[in-house]
Amino acid sequence: MSIDPAEFAARLRAERDDPERAEKLRLDRVARRRKLTLWAGAGALVLGGFVFWLAQVTEGERPANEPFAPGLLQEAMWPPEWPVTEHLPFRNSPAAGWPQADLADGLHPPRAEPVAHLSEERVAQDLETVRTFLREAHTSDEAVTGARPDRALALLAPGDARGDAEDALTRPGPGRDPLRTFTRFDPAEVLVLEDVRARGSMTYEAAPAGGLLVHTDYTFVYAVIQTEGGWEITRGRQEAARVVVRRQLDLTVRPDRKLVLGPAAYLVANDDCAVPDDGYLHPLFSKAAAKAKEQARAKGGASFDPYAPGARLPVPAPGSCPTPTRT
Repeated sequence: MSIDPAEFAARLRAERDDPERAEKLRLDRVARRRKLTLWAGAGALVLGGFVFWLAQVTEGERPANEPFAPGLLQEAMWPPEWPVTEHLPFRNSPAAGWPQADLADGLHPPRAEPVAHLSEERVAQDLETVRTFLREAHTSDEAVTGARPDRALALLAPGDARGDAEDALTRPGPGRDPLRTFTRFDPAEVLVLEDVRARGSMTYEAAPAGGLLVHTDYTFVYAVIQTEGGWEITRGRQEAARVVVRRQLDLTVRPDRKLVLGPAAYLVANDDCAVPDDGYLHPLFSKAAAKAKEQARAKGGASFDPYAPGARLPVPAPGSCPTPTRT
């Protein structure tokens, strides 16, 4: 059967000029998208059902913190018991919604107001000096990589407190703990990911001897990976661990804008207590942390929540090693 070219061309023109053609095409596209959405939803249900089935049939045969077929699920959907990776190191942590410590709102000073003989401008400058010290002591590359935090030290006034801090950095050991003033990790052991989270507060008042007395209370959360030999949970994604450090420190800003260290307390969640005092934090990764928690539970050891609010930090008993309930 032959087709008359003139008739065929006329039919094409009629279809092109049909006022309902655009609506028909739109409806066709909608129908196609609905089909694709239904197929995608069905695929997700099948995948989710398979993962659930796999979890059920392997229950009791593997630890809860050991991932099974992690590549089948988006990491954000992993069970909370599974370890985190460098891709989403703050998954299932309260710190996931906290600001980065090196950003303006991470260590945000309070609003400055005149105090005693100090003007509003001077108070604002003093609070910024305290903020700079906290950043240099606890989030700078020099501090967290275990180097000498010279910029933080330069802000301290000469005297016994600064001398003790420098001595602890040079000769760490019992009674000489640089972690009292600085947050430090051993670079041969772990690498700190850049996204350090922080939340807390500053309050201030006039110092009895002059200057500004600033009370700081901040919680820092660090994500780390092993320098060598880390567990690659999924392709290209190494296991990460979190370390939570809550710090309370009083600092007096002198008239010359140098800082005097005052009373200090700190509490660390996820630090290997079995390592001798060497001036570094030693994070435990998922398998070692689970083992340590089981051992502590068997011995009736104390536990604590590093995110729990409290006016003052609890003081662990000498020689004790409380385990965190979470990081």
